[in-house]
Amino acid sequence: MELSQAPAFVAAKMALLSDARAAAATRADELSTLIPDLRDRWSGRTARQGDHPERLRIELEQRLDEQKALQRQRPIDMSTLESCKAWLAALPPGTLLDEQVSPEVEDVSLSTVRARIKKMQDSVAALKRVPIPAPDIQDKIKAYVQGLTRPNIGGIAAGESLTVQWPTGLHALLAFVESDVLAEKLLAEIDRIANTPCPLAEREQRIAKLEQEIDRMQRVEEAIVVATGAPRQPGCPAWVILGVKATEAPSVRAA
Repeated sequence: MELSQAPAFVAAKMALLSDARAAAATRADELSTLIPDLRDRWSGRTARQGDHPERLRIELEQRLDEQKALQRQRPIDMSTLESCKAWLAALPPGTLLDEQVSPEVEDVSLSTVRARIKKMQDSVAALKRVPIPAPDIQDKIKAYVQGLTRPNIGGIAAGESLTVQWPTGLHALLAFVESDVLAEKLLAEIDRIANTPCPLAEREQRIAKLEQEIDRMQRVEEAIVVATGAPRQPGCPAWVILGVKATEAPSVRAA
């Protein structure tokens, strides 16, 4: 999708992001000139009428802190703008962006919102890491149990002395005498792993619910950032920053 095809509110947000990046670049250039001047005046290498060492020291520290903050934030702001451009450009023709999402901002701090998002993202990641048993898992277990009973045979070639090393250990013994029991035990353990921390049948539903809440809270986070001017963090999705939901037009795959 070309930016010219996007709704006016999307174009306006892209313009704000671009202006903010340009303003940050201009301020960084100003600081690169201002800081050496303050340092020279504070150290006494140069002087201006009315200079006061303590006030110069305080201002120098403030400008140095500002410069460090800009150096941390500028890559994030540049990445944010570029990710929004890339997301818009990748939308299939016919994708609708007519719905502007305006979240209801809760009476909570930005740090609280971000902590909630992080906790839910960690929960989603943990759920997605839980393996789903393969359709042929029983065949895999059967092959493993059979392998436990196989001896290690050497000296098969002509002129060699035959050697046979039988597997040792309780698990090998159980495979010899109760292979079905061992297979059932392994299947039960796999079932336990696959259904922890929640039943497999409920996992996708729980992930979807968590991701829906993450989306809502990320929109709250963006609203607070816009309202307060707080620095953004990396990783916020482009559609959240732009305040949209991409919907599927007829015969078009949704973004």
